[in-house]
Amino acid sequence: MLGTYLFGLREGLEAGLIVFVLVAYLAGSGRRNTAGPVLAGAGAAVGVFLALGAALEFGPRELTPEARELTAGSLSIAAAALMTWTVFRVRRAALRGTGDAALGAGTGTGGVALGAGAGVLAVTAFLAVGREGPETALFVWSSVRAVSPSGAGGSFEPLTWVLLGLLTAVLLGLLLHRVAVRTGPAGLLTRTGGALLVVTAGVLASGVRDLQDARLLGGLADTAFDVSSAVPPDGWSGTFLGGAFVFQPDPTVLQVTVWALYLVPALALFLSPIGSGPSARVKKQKATDEQAEGGASAGTTA
Repeated sequence: MLGTYLFGLREGLEAGLIVFVLVAYLAGSGRRNTAGPVLAGAGAAVGVFLALGAALEFGPRELTPEARELTAGSLSIAAAALMTWTVFRVRRAALRGTGDAALGAGTGTGGVALGAGAGVLAVTAFLAVGREGPETALFVWSSVRAVSPSGAGGSFEPLTWVLLGLLTAVLLGLLLHRVAVRTGPAGLLTRTGGALLVVTAGVLASGVRDLQDARLLGGLADTAFDVSSAVPPDGWSGTFLGGAFVFQPDPTVLQVTVWALYLVPALALFLSPIGSGPSARVKKQKATDEQAEGGASAGTTA
């Protein structure tokens, strides 16, 4: 049953670590009270996809592999877009000290209240958890069915091991969150934000691979490299890397290209100081010119 445990661990890590790092990132920006919308969105995703999985497992209809991959790919790409938006909006607000207005709450109290900010955070968490929802939910419910099938031979082992894997992932996420927050506020925003962007790049690339598996995109046979022998996806190393960084040992060329084209400029923009762009230089030059003109007019008057 080790494979069942590792499946639960990997799926739990892929969703749970994103949620806990996101909460730590918000805490680093001074928004500790924003954990509520994030956890609510994650909980809603769990409920929705467990209900969907039950309907598919015990109902007359089945979700085809292509439809499953298409759903996962679409949710992954949407989650990557919202995670990117959240990272840069929170960073901008934290470094410029604009408070809640940058997240749409506009309360000026240092936290996200009712409004677009809380909604965006909840939807981001929902998509981050739900992108692997159909596959995980179907696996959980198939384990439930194995407990009492028609006839003898039912076993609690599959369900027990997959739940233990998911629980382990939650505990690891909590531990990571506590370690990140307890290291102190200095650099917390940068560390957790950079980590979120790395994970987001993996989520985006994973979404592209899902769409390739669904035959919506081509290039599935064009493998960039294959380290499956060194990092087996069903082993401990593959489970950890896949869960923590959405790493795949045999990515396609398109996957690697999308990953690099996203991560390199995203990290460059995130690590660059606020106010270093072209518009900032124009404003600075304009202010200098106005100051010089003001000084010249004052001298003429004197």
